[in-house]
Amino acid sequence: METINKVAVLISWPRELDMFSIIINNIDNNLFVIIVDDFIYKEREREGNAVKIIELLGGLPYVLLSDVVNRIRYKYLFSTAQAFKQKITAMTFAKFLLSKSIGVFIEVYKLDKILIKTFGRPLSGGGKKAKNFKIIQIERLLGVKTIRFPKGLDVSAKRYPVERWRGVFDLHLCHSDIDYNLVRKKFSNEKCLKIGYPRYDNVIDCKKSKNIINKEFSQINSKKPLIVWVSAHIKIEDEFGYNIELWAPVVKKLTDEYNVIVRPHPKTCIVGQTLINNIKESRLIIDQKFDRKMNILYQAADVILADYGGSVLDSIYMKKNIILLNMPNTTEFYKWRIDGKYLDNYVRNNIKSVDYKDDLNLHKLVDSVLRKSNELNLSILRDKYFKRDGNYIDVSNLICKLENELKQN
Repeated sequence: METINKVAVLISWPRELDMFSIIINNIDNNLFVIIVDDFIYKEREREGNAVKIIELLGGLPYVLLSDVVNRIRYKYLFSTAQAFKQKITAMTFAKFLLSKSIGVFIEVYKLDKILIKTFGRPLSGGGKKAKNFKIIQIERLLGVKTIRFPKGLDVSAKRYPVERWRGVFDLHLCHSDIDYNLVRKKFSNEKCLKIGYPRYDNVIDCKKSKNIINKEFSQINSKKPLIVWVSAHIKIEDEFGYNIELWAPVVKKLTDEYNVIVRPHPKTCIVGQTLINNIKESRLIIDQKFDRKMNILYQAADVILADYGGSVLDSIYMKKNIILLNMPNTTEFYKWRIDGKYLDNYVRNNIKSVDYKDDLNLHKLVDSVLRKSNELNLSILRDKYFKRDGNYIDVSNLICKLENELKQN
């Protein structure tokens, strides 16, 4: 297999271009290449990803994953671990059949809850959602030295990091003590370094960010404050888009006094066209840009509305005024996140939140955070979860080091 003396970045989703901007903007194009993930997956959310990524690359050098896997390795590979092979074996197929029979029986008769209490696991093998394949990471086929790049803190303390990453990466880069400690606990012998959120560091000031966003969205009245509503993606079929459908009528009432931009999760935009069309028909401004520079959008906002996921911790890191829109505790999505011990659950008690239909309280909260300076509390909250110590590294310095090493070879 040929080895090429370059840094490669494996990109599976368009939004990863923003995540990897710290690397893309700090390395000589002659020593760097993007590997576009063009594998075919079963997830509908991945449809058309490779085409979108290529359209957004401009003049950046790239190759297709299908063209280089098992043929070429690069000296250094950065990856978010989102690309993989799906392999069917006799074992995976047998497990699939058991899950679809006994596992479904366990779920239908709600025996999984009893089994969890007794054995700590549902023993359903995935039940209705069981897969007939196993997932295999491919990074070792692409890089001599492999580095996992973090894609945010929308992770489950119960399941993160996933077991299939074990031994795949020479280095795990982490945002903070939160994910660093989870990786070290599970993969005690693997190397980890903290890098913060590079894409949210060195951001331009609020005024310039507002000017950029105001020019892009002609519907914005520059005399009104800007609210940015960032919603999570709900995979549960029966509740897909429910967080947006639930809160859209309430949030729409704010548009008399405020500009409101709705930023659905990119995955939601791909598979939920009917939902997106409904938003467009309202007075809400929708942002569907796949390569959105999220640091500029967050920085332009006077208030962030979020529900669950990475946007909660992103907002804390950027010290932005944030209000959480709660989902009913009867929804499967809510129960799933509580059961999975998702990281945003641990910070929700420190952030103002609103329950469904409490539109009067939402309006009051927005008015309140705009009227009173909350800078001190925001700084305290950021330090609580993202306080830097001597174990943090600057990714641009790491890239410079790798670049110099490549030039010497």
